Amino acid sequence: MDINNFTLNKNGGPIYKQVYSWLKDLIENGKLGPGEQLPPETLLSSDLNVSRHTIRKVMDILTNEGYLYRQPGKGTFVNYRKSNYKLTYLNSFSEQMKELNKVPSAKVLEIENNLKPSQSLKEKLNLSQFERLTRIYRLRFADGKPMSLEEVYLSSNLAPGLTEMDLDNNSLYTILENDYKLTIKHADMKLGAVAASNDQAEHLQVKPNSPLVFMESLAYLTNQKPAFITFARYPFDRYIFTLSLPRDNGHL
Repeated sequence: MDINNFTLNKNGGPIYKQVYSWLKDLIENGKLGPGEQLPPETLLSSDLNVSRHTIRKVMDILTNEGYLYRQPGKGTFVNYRKSNYKLTYLNSFSEQMKELNKVPSAKVLEIENNLKPSQSLKEKLNLSQFERLTRIYRLRFADGKPMSLEEVYLSSNLAPGLTEMDLDNNSLYTILENDYKLTIKHADMKLGAVAASNDQAEHLQVKPNSPLVFMESLAYLTNQKPAFITFARYPFDRYIFTLSLPRDNGHL
């Protein structure tokens, strides 16, 4: 960590605000990268020639704002910046990450074929009496960082041989649209909050019972037939979900 570019300005306002602005700038400009450990408070206080109380106050503010995180017994680290998940139009996880200049990837955890659907899935996917399901359970990454767990169900008749495709390195949208010539038209989404199970926490590198954003997404083809349903879980501190809402002037 380079502290040589910090200069205390006697006329620059409160000392803690100057240290805060300097440290925040280092993080936002990438001079302190995600996961990088900061020096101990005592060392940073000495190097910057400010009180330890000032350093602690700055650390508290940046932690509350999501720039830093603390690990008991280990120290303070630069947090991973939140990804902006736009809900204003439909695109895949891979497309979302590429828009943010991140490298998407995946790891298939489980894949099954010819599953008998539950009554709930049968109704949501509008399946016939004897249709069976393909289930794909993947861990999604951005720049090597686990970002979400996705569980997808779709009719086995819709994409025969899907389980043989390279789902570690390709978007499901891309495979369905390019290899099966299916066009995904739109999707209905629901958002909620859940607690991470032990297994989910291990995959997402969070603590058990940590809050996760839960998304249920039902995608449709151009003929309005349901294509697939996704149940996704996202660590709450790695995403900001944004959407644009038009004003319904008919209800003024």
